[in-house]
Amino acid sequence: MRLVTACALGALVGGCGQTPRPAPRPPAPPPSPHRAAVTAQLQPLIDHELASAIVIGLYDAGKTEVFGFGTTPLGTPPDDRTLFELGSVTKVYTSLLLADSIQRREVTLDQPVAELLPTGVSVPTREGVAITLKHLALHSSGLPRIPLSVLPNAPDPYAHYTEDTLYADLAHAQLESTPGTQIVYSSWGAGLLGFALGKKLVVGYERILFDRVLRPLGLHDTYITVPPAAAAHRIPGTNDELARVPYWTFDALAASGALISDAHDQLALIDAELDASAGSHAPLRAAMHLTQEPQLQNPDINEGIGWQIDAKGRYWHNGGTGGFHTFLGFDPKTRRGLVILSATSLQTLDRLVDPLYDILDAKPTPPPTFPTAADLAAYAGHYNFQGSTIEIHADGKRLYVEGSGVPRIRLIPLTTQDFWIEQLQSVATFETRDGKATRIVFQIGEHQMTATRTD
Repeated sequence: MRLVTACALGALVGGCGQTPRPAPRPPAPPPSPHRAAVTAQLQPLIDHELASAIVIGLYDAGKTEVFGFGTTPLGTPPDDRTLFELGSVTKVYTSLLLADSIQRREVTLDQPVAELLPTGVSVPTREGVAITLKHLALHSSGLPRIPLSVLPNAPDPYAHYTEDTLYADLAHAQLESTPGTQIVYSSWGAGLLGFALGKKLVVGYERILFDRVLRPLGLHDTYITVPPAAAAHRIPGTNDELARVPYWTFDALAASGALISDAHDQLALIDAELDASAGSHAPLRAAMHLTQEPQLQNPDINEGIGWQIDAKGRYWHNGGTGGFHTFLGFDPKTRRGLVILSATSLQTLDRLVDPLYDILDAKPTPPPTFPTAADLAAYAGHYNFQGSTIEIHADGKRLYVEGSGVPRIRLIPLTTQDFWIEQLQSVATFETRDGKATRIVFQIGEHQMTATRTD
């Protein structure tokens, strides 16, 4: 009886008198076809201390790949579930909410925004032209880029921008152009658009965006307010010194830049947008198709409702906060798309867009070339800039410019000789002779200025 019992028990683990078989190993995931090429583009940014952490998402006709570079506070690379601030990519979602409201016949594109706001709220006009929802969506309202009461260099500039502050700023605003005549990017205008839609639809922007856009699309990791259960996935943002900076928080102007999300959800949005461009009738696809329709008469570069459209017909939007930079784009012709999520606030990361599309197109993509520490040391010295002395200072892998009474500013390498100055939105190019820098050419907008070496 004991032998039978033992064999019966043994059968549960592989049979009486037999060695149990090990559980079969799950099949290894297929190798990523683009990992080596993407790594060649991204790893130099980490190695040269240009970014603390970056996630890249590639979309190719329904197939997705996600790559993480740098480290999170846990010492591991970021992944498809790491949460980043989206900044102005939020405007894509705000415009989708507008398009959905148009589809439901709740508002119209040509409706004055004043009609959506409480009675008594004053909205500026110019030459008798009222600001419409279309003007806000296309950045042609004439409103300044940011409201009067926002301090752009504050650590968290939109944190205490309340409904009452918005109304007060609107009452005192002077439009920079007649609505509908000039396109000048305005975060204030986009924030007002979402705020007004939230008022019209009663429950406010955050709630209506969740109900009408995020939930129907299944974007479960996209938030304005990150819940405690997801907080561990949130990565800290850094400035161009790779020093941590505060998260940005939003109140009345949440629609301009408040969303926080991951690569998984942003790739899902690209999938839905491409589905819409192909004529699908799935949820929100009609609204997406409306946002994709070119709104201008430009033969090349154009705009949709919330999207920029480049000369190749690719849709895109980027965004940034004090510690983050993001990019989202897709191409309906090739059914390909990109997600770039960076935990460092640096506009030059948009230079990755063309190489990443080239990688998807199987085109040669030479890796970026950055200066060595020795190269940077050769640029160090004193220069005469319009009668004043500026100093170029090399510190390991980093290069700085500083002047009398002015804090030092980091020069971000674009090539071995060209550097981006984030705070000035300008490029500095070092000219050399016999291996030594002789002068610096600063390109600030359309203006060019030089500084000659004095030592």
